[in-house]
Amino acid sequence: MTRQTLQTQVNQLPRARWAHIPTPLEELPNLSRQLGIRLLIKRDDCTGLALGGNKARQLEFSFGDALAQGADCVVHGAASQSNHCRQCAAAAAKLGLACFLVLRRDAYSTPVQGNLLLDYLLGAHVQLVDAAMGAELEQAKVQFGETLKAQGRKPYVFAGMRYTALSACAYVEGFIEILDQCDAQGVRPDALYVCSAGATGAGLALAAKALNAPFPVVSIAPIRWGYDTRERMAHIANMAAEFLGIATRLTAEDIHFTEDYVGEEYGKVTKECLEALKLMARQEGILLDPSYTSKAFAGLLDHVRSGRIAAGQTVIFLHTGGMPALFAYDKELEVF
Repeated sequence: MTRQTLQTQVNQLPRARWAHIPTPLEELPNLSRQLGIRLLIKRDDCTGLALGGNKARQLEFSFGDALAQGADCVVHGAASQSNHCRQCAAAAAKLGLACFLVLRRDAYSTPVQGNLLLDYLLGAHVQLVDAAMGAELEQAKVQFGETLKAQGRKPYVFAGMRYTALSACAYVEGFIEILDQCDAQGVRPDALYVCSAGATGAGLALAAKALNAPFPVVSIAPIRWGYDTRERMAHIANMAAEFLGIATRLTAEDIHFTEDYVGEEYGKVTKECLEALKLMARQEGILLDPSYTSKAFAGLLDHVRSGRIAAGQTVIFLHTGGMPALFAYDKELEVF
């Protein structure tokens, strides 16, 4: 399959547009010298939509689906410092839709700062609940959607596999964009690293297989789910392939994935991710976030130091955004 053919399939999906794309693919000269590799960063922290991040791309497709279904409001939910919910609130505001957020009450829900502060500023209706991440919180969103339906509303609920697979389609396009930029800049990557345990990594892996890319997409998890994440990501990719009308299918073996850098639990910083955050900031002037990109970059650093990434190789790190959460982690960051 050619890039043009694959892009044509992406273009057939319903879509809202706001992401500032293509985002830059930048050299990281200081870190490259220090690590002994050629390191570049794909700046999806620069997608716009309330301070940017990978969700700006994904929400174009999920909101396209919501509008196609005649939704007059959306329901989303996750941890209190969710980047997805922050950008969902911004997208809803742009489209004039009400946004209801069912957020987990956790260590970062008080005081109101970081992403949670922006949720309120963007006009979202926030409900804090004592629900665990995963199935329990998903059910809370679905139940809230049913309440809205009983009130005569037409909610689009961000739950289940449909919106996740549509989100993966965004990173099928994102992978095409990376390949085009690599050609223009004379870059021949040996690997692409990203923080993902879901749609972003699944979409990238799908595009890599469909286009027969000569390098792996390495997904570094920020969370441990209660299921086989490789299997789930392959399922997400295959649903996305169905939406796109392409024959490519993935198995768990096609997903290059590790949970080795999550640490104690989701959302808690590790010594290694704090080191990675500081290194990127002080060597390249680029801010990572404490829950996602810092852990993924810590994994990349470990792969260099352990020899899994060989000296002289070329690696792209996909920055998925999330910086507003830094301001909710002020106590953890005091170690600097």
